[in-house]
Amino acid sequence: MIKILHTADVHLGREFAFLGEKSREHRSQLLKTFERIVDLAIDEKVSIFLIAGDLFDNNHIYGITIRRVLAAFEKLQGKDVPVCILPGTHDAYGDDSIYRLLRFPSNVTILTPDNQGKVYAALDLTVYGKPFGGKVIGESAIQGLTMISGSGFHVAMAHCSIKAEGFIEKDSMILSRSEIAKSGFDYIALGHWHSLQDFSQGDTKAFYSGSPEPISMDQKGTGKVLLVTLREKGDVTVEPIQVGTKKIEEIILDIGSAGSMDNIVNIIEAKADPNLILGVTLSGLCGMDYDINAKEIGEQLSGHFYYLRVEDKSHPKLEEVSADSIPEETVAGKFVRMMEQKMASATSEHNKEVYGEALKVGYALLQGRTQVIE
Repeated sequence: MIKILHTADVHLGREFAFLGEKSREHRSQLLKTFERIVDLAIDEKVSIFLIAGDLFDNNHIYGITIRRVLAAFEKLQGKDVPVCILPGTHDAYGDDSIYRLLRFPSNVTILTPDNQGKVYAALDLTVYGKPFGGKVIGESAIQGLTMISGSGFHVAMAHCSIKAEGFIEKDSMILSRSEIAKSGFDYIALGHWHSLQDFSQGDTKAFYSGSPEPISMDQKGTGKVLLVTLREKGDVTVEPIQVGTKKIEEIILDIGSAGSMDNIVNIIEAKADPNLILGVTLSGLCGMDYDINAKEIGEQLSGHFYYLRVEDKSHPKLEEVSADSIPEETVAGKFVRMMEQKMASATSEHNKEVYGEALKVGYALLQGRTQVIE
């Protein structure tokens, strides 16, 4: 029996600009989570640890991050756990690759264009993979990999997108479902997509482990690694294990339905969680007397979350945007009066509707709302 721990897309060293003042803390969290994964590999007594691309966010990571990663690999070396790494798109195997510069412990194998397969004789296992070199786009992630005779089990790593007609047909590297089914591999450890997903086909199990911690606001299904057990040919089990501590959620609040700013605050506060990255978008139409201050809401409630982002994309009700309610000497007042005159003199209902929409959009922009909804 072979036990594999599969992770990918850790993105150590990422800047996390979207997290603002929390960016440094989240970079540190990724490193802690990676060390937790290494401890899990030891606790589970795994046979081998696979990293299917983008361990690092770029090829220019230095200092404590590198020291702690190497120390983690040395810890695995002390437990006789081999590590096999496939360079991804962010840490591509180009001329400046971090994998060319670092000196890894002897238990670590980096798959390269000249070394696309590693035989682990003691495990009766061979691991294969084509690293992304940063040049060829749209190449198959497994085409050309030749199975080495003599091993009982064959596992591939592929840092790629799954081909989807009319949606994803070309990426840095591509893998089709038919290729998975015909590959003959017992398991394909996928990387590049940041959520846990199952793309098993035929007799081949193929999974994205996803990122162990959230990488951006639009990602769900992160926080897992995969414990893969190979018992015999055709007998493969895949068990997701939670390792991440942070989660992401995005909600849209209709200001009109919420009724009041107090209700909006209460709705957001009800989701309070120190491990939650929450994105809130205020939408819909509001009255002219509605006092919206997204920044103030964010500052008031930020202490209840790991990170809170509140954006106001709401708009004033058109019927309440009138010259009578806005001083004539202001820019907004002059604009509203001009648009009302155009609406009054419109020669068709269509033109009147266009001017009405322009009034709504223009007034919203003058109020500092830079994004408009229908």
